[in-house]
Amino acid sequence: MGRHEILDYFEHHRDGAWVCTKPVTLTTARESVAIRPGMRFDYGKKVGGIDLAEYLERLGSQFGS
Repeated sequence: MGRHEILDYFEHHRDGAWVCTKPVTLTTARESVAIRPGMRFDYGKKVGGIDLAEYLERLGSQFGS
C-alpha cells in the first residue's frame, strides 16, 4: 500500500478527528497495530509512536482527504 492509500481507511471529521471506516493494520518502525472501524484518533493520540491524526492530516493536505 502506498503511503497515501491509508487515507482510504479513515474519514476526517469537522472537529479535526480521524475515524477508521474499515480495518487496517498500521505498521511503524516500532510495531504493527490493528485499527478497527470506529476507532477515533485526535491530535496528540500516538499509535505505534506516531501522532496518527497529524500524519493523516499531512497526507490529506498532500493527496486530498
